[in-house]
Amino acid sequence: MTALLRPASAALQAAFASGVPLWEADLFVFTLADGVTQYHWTSWDTDLKVAGITYSSRKPWLESSDWSVTNTLEVPTCTVTLTSLNDNFGGGGNIKTQIHNGLFDGASFLLSEAYMLAPGAADALGAVPVFGGKVGPIDLIGTQATITCKGKVNDLDQYVPRNLFQIGCNHAFCDAGCTLNRAAHTANFAVGRSPPASAAFIPWATPPVNPAIYNLGTLAITSGAGAGQRRTIESSTSSGLILAYPLAITPAIGDDFSAFEGCDKTFNSGSAQSCTARNNTQHYRGFEFVPPPNAAW
Repeated sequence: MTALLRPASAALQAAFASGVPLWEADLFVFTLADGVTQYHWTSWDTDLKVAGITYSSRKPWLESSDWSVTNTLEVPTCTVTLTSLNDNFGGGGNIKTQIHNGLFDGASFLLSEAYMLAPGAADALGAVPVFGGKVGPIDLIGTQATITCKGKVNDLDQYVPRNLFQIGCNHAFCDAGCTLNRAAHTANFAVGRSPPASAAFIPWATPPVNPAIYNLGTLAITSGAGAGQRRTIESSTSSGLILAYPLAITPAIGDDFSAFEGCDKTFNSGSAQSCTARNNTQHYRGFEFVPPPNAAW
């Protein structure tokens, strides 16, 4: 018997070898960026149970339109169409709103094909994984979301050499190289009354001591109708936060939000966002004596 190139259960291998007719259904698994939260869906008309996991056939409805796999370093892709009405999802807003707010940002994706001896069998024989990777660009149009997933070799699409010789620090603020604790540089606030909130401006109910430390940081709405929205902070004043991109849902007075501090990626600029001000110069990975482009000849 020829060895299978993809893993399959013993029962499924035996069914393949016997040549009996089989029914097939697509299984979709999305693992969110937290590495824990998973959503299991199937293209079958009813719920399917495979290897002890139940895959939902109810809204939203998913369909794999096409996928490709290559044996080269070319990045394979898989396109998934998600169709949903404006119904609540996961205890919050509808799934299209949550996708718009970044639900699948950084998520992993796995497409498998399940096989059954009879249509809608209570327990499928097993499933064969056919495509795995990361969620890429998403287009939201009407009741549909078109999700383009990229194969894992996309992770090899990185700068070479690893380090860039530039004035600013190579680390992202609070990443593993920076070593600072993200929670220690995130604070919780409430939306104030005046000036009134808008899609691109969020007033403080109680302003922090140094609002400028949140310049180029990140805002996340944590309660109310707009919960889950995240935006980059363009600038921050004692009045409130000016966002780089408007929110889809403007928060109401008293809604909670968190603000993550920004970093100017300098060794010692004199601001509260520099490495020196944060006592983290030992992890600074910039090259402050590299001449700027306008000084090069």
